[in-house]
Amino acid sequence: MPTNLPAEARHKLAEYQAARTIEEKMEVLRQALSLIPDHKGTEKLRRQLRKRLAELRDELEERRAAKTGGVSVFSVKKEGWAQVAIIGAANSGKSSLLKALTGAPTPVADYPLTTKRPYPGMMIYSGCEIQLIDLPSILTEELAETNLASKSIGIARNSDLLLIVLDASKNPLAQFDSIETLLEEYGITLRKKRYEVEVERTDSGGLRVVVMGEVEGGQEAVKTIATQLGIRSAIIKIVGDITLDQLEEELIRRPEYKKSLIAINKSEINPEQAEAAARELESRGFSVIRASALSHQLEEVKAQIFRSLDMIRVYTRKDGIVSAKPLLLKRGTTVSQLAEKIHREFVETLKYARVWGPSARVQGERVGREHVLQDGDIVEIKA
Repeated sequence: MPTNLPAEARHKLAEYQAARTIEEKMEVLRQALSLIPDHKGTEKLRRQLRKRLAELRDELEERRAAKTGGVSVFSVKKEGWAQVAIIGAANSGKSSLLKALTGAPTPVADYPLTTKRPYPGMMIYSGCEIQLIDLPSILTEELAETNLASKSIGIARNSDLLLIVLDASKNPLAQFDSIETLLEEYGITLRKKRYEVEVERTDSGGLRVVVMGEVEGGQEAVKTIATQLGIRSAIIKIVGDITLDQLEEELIRRPEYKKSLIAINKSEINPEQAEAAARELESRGFSVIRASALSHQLEEVKAQIFRSLDMIRVYTRKDGIVSAKPLLLKRGTTVSQLAEKIHREFVETLKYARVWGPSARVQGERVGREHVLQDGDIVEIKA
């Protein structure tokens, strides 16, 4: 974050996090851009803010179209238990992979930028319906941003997982680096943060800092940065270890972490390059799978997509009959959260549950609301 920003610009950027509506967020960003001087030191920040403004503008257009009864080609209804956004550079084989995994009709051609709108398909894995969406390419073959990138990234932002497709025959590492950089410019990070920052603004009481970890400069440094950003009264909670640069980035932009899986596609064309890229990306901490729409190992690709979602399958039981299809839930889901997902009234009338499966100490164990479920559990709600 540039250190030479005017105070007014810093205050305005901090207001963005407190804005509630899309219109408010857009107005704050416009004002912030007008206050940030245009020179080399602020070039990256201005570019990031312009991209976020474009994404918000697209989202607003989608909502207005929906209100007037219109349907945008970029409006994708979430279906199934989870949604996976397929992104990548032009001609990387995204459409072929979607067709191979789901059977969904999608335009496939040898020329780049074939996909002009999102194409959804349903992947079935172990009884779970997982929606995959082939999005228009966010980069050209020369790795320049496409004119549909903001719309594609807007959909990807709301997905549960990013499936990043790389072409093994065309320098996959350069493709990934360009994709990661572009996503970061839109405020999306693929690297899991080792810290969490939460700001709860209050009407009075000044600044209160709660730290569970290590913060560079201590609590006084946190208060100084917050004050410089115009945050005068709030409770700032920090979990984990964080530097002051990272803290300022969180208070101003708050990059959003998205789970991802990297699929090195067309790996049969250049297996050595595909293997070298996979090893390098794995050494950076990313999940990688070698893939090909032409191979017969697509079940492993499906399994890896499911594992990357980091969710659990829970089956419900009533009158001794176990549901044929599982519910797909976030890891760490409790009995109370399961009851709410089934029906809101269940939460109010829930007495206990019986559980069969990995989380039960004995099969059919009686458990309470806060019992944490595991993959493969069978649960009978008693209300």
